[in-house]
Amino acid sequence: MHIAANTKIATILKEKPEAIEAIAAINKHFEKLRNPLLRKILASRVTIADAAKIGGCRIEDFYERLAPLGFEQSAEPVAVAVKTEAAENPERPPFLVALPESRIISLDVSEDIATGNDPFLKIMDAVEQLDEQKALRLLNTFEPTPLIAILQNKGYASYTETKGPELVHTYFWLGAARSEEPAAESPKQETSFEELLDAFKGITRRVDVREMEMPQPMVTILHEMEQLPQEQALYVIHRRVPQFLLPRLAERGYKLALKEAGPDEVYLLIYKELP
Repeated sequence: MHIAANTKIATILKEKPEAIEAIAAINKHFEKLRNPLLRKILASRVTIADAAKIGGCRIEDFYERLAPLGFEQSAEPVAVAVKTEAAENPERPPFLVALPESRIISLDVSEDIATGNDPFLKIMDAVEQLDEQKALRLLNTFEPTPLIAILQNKGYASYTETKGPELVHTYFWLGAARSEEPAAESPKQETSFEELLDAFKGITRRVDVREMEMPQPMVTILHEMEQLPQEQALYVIHRRVPQFLLPRLAERGYKLALKEAGPDEVYLLIYKELP
């Protein structure tokens, strides 16, 4: 398999699961890939270039470690933005410059990451506390690239400062797009949920995530979609409309139909094309 700077870590691991150990040996930051839950969250969004930035290593280190497993560097060059020393900590956005310290919610998740615990739920709880006059300061050992992408899709702006070899501050706040536009609505359906469910009768996989703690519902659904044949649909029973999942499904080209059956019961039907 040919790999390049923009190859997703998930693609590499899907091709050869033993690549986990090869990547983990590059830098201690990558040892978290041994944790199945964190692996599902991080690997699906992080490219080799992203991982190199997170670990403070070279892209070539990945090529060298993965070569014995049969991975070959792509002959076609891929443009990758390289941070210069001056760009390591770009100028602070005016919003943060003017924001009093008392309006910054600080959350340190470095210990969670070090012990293999997933801090996603803790981070989302902090994000829920934000309004137009507050920001979240996330303390970590690396720039949380997947989280930045997820929150940007929800209208949050971000800014990252490298404070030291093992300390990175990432700020999140409500961006202009979020404050000026209404909250994202559930997707509109031209065909009723029951009609779609009937169309996929016999070719539907079912999963119930109501009893799972965050972020396991999202991780489980995305994992199921990766295994699902294109002509089939995934029927999900959820406690709520998974707002953070919607943009990730759209990115992957999936369509979604939903039915709110009650206060704590939502049915989702996820598919690519009608049969």
